[in-house]
Amino acid sequence: MTTHPATTAPIGTALTELRAHFGADAITATPDGSGGLYVVISDLPVGPAYTPARTWLGFQISAAHPDADVYPHYTGTLSRTDGQRHGQAIQHVTWQGRPGEPALQISRRSNHRDPAVDTPVNKAVRILAWLTEQ
Repeated sequence: MTTHPATTAPIGTALTELRAHFGADAITATPDGSGGLYVVISDLPVGPAYTPARTWLGFQISAAHPDADVYPHYTGTLSRTDGQRHGQAIQHVTWQGRPGEPALQISRRSNHRDPAVDTPVNKAVRILAWLTEQ
């Protein structure tokens, strides 16, 4: 198991699972200063409904993991190719001071979450699937 300095074993396991699923080179993990991590997965496809068709996905794995939801998620700014506005679950924000790069916040909370199912990797996969279906 690959851990990040100053993280718990469950957070280290989550990071290892993210690297295994998305590729180690795609994952950037930065300590959040509270025992958790900010994670960015780079160069992910979001499909033909958006411009650009690829973006990053970011989120925080809090120190309370696995007992806390991974919520919300963030992407680079995306425009819908059909010209429609984003739905209620998406809003423009800045995230982690990414210089010169506004972001979209995707608010998709896992109600009735199960820590065994709602892992950071599974949540990222579901967020991407939800986004591409919009």
